[in-house]
Amino acid sequence: MSAPSQCSGASASPAQIQSKFELGIWHSLFNWQVLTIAIQNQWGGPDSEDKRDWLAGAISEIFQNQPATDAEDIEVVLLQALEDEYGVRLEDNTEILVAREIMAIRKETAEGNFATVEALQAKWEERKGKAVPTGSVQITEYSQDAEWDSVDEESDEDDEDIDMSDAPPLVVAKPKPAPEVDDDGFTKVVGNRRK
Repeated sequence: MSAPSQCSGASASPAQIQSKFELGIWHSLFNWQVLTIAIQNQWGGPDSEDKRDWLAGAISEIFQNQPATDAEDIEVVLLQALEDEYGVRLEDNTEILVAREIMAIRKETAEGNFATVEALQAKWEERKGKAVPTGSVQITEYSQDAEWDSVDEESDEDDEDIDMSDAPPLVVAKPKPAPEVDDDGFTKVVGNRRK
């Protein structure tokens, strides 16, 4: 295995920098345990793995079109992609770590430093492309359809209309007393006494 290379910014071509940055984005997404679980379970359908590749390309494109993109922007993209493409609502804040890693890789590759990307590549090759271990991720499944089914079942039982015209009013308004005005034309302030 060769030692990680660090090119000087002047010797790395823009195409080489871009290529390494895109590879770094892909590895960051590949190492994200939550995304790995979503892909393994095909929560994004049969093309779940392709969606990771698409997301990596979309993030790269965002940086090309909007160079001022920051970590928070990437966090939003990651959360949105997980929810839209895989049906995952993330609550563990791991998108923050992934976004920061992508930002660090962007900075390094722009300087011609490819050490992090090459280290990620070496790890991937050691695993022979196998998915990252996902042991520490906790998943809570929530089925909105199941909740609606239970609501429908309850409402089927009590389908009769109830006549509420004879029910007592929920709020009873007391008549307001007329203001007392003294001989000088001043209105007397009367406080409410609680009994």
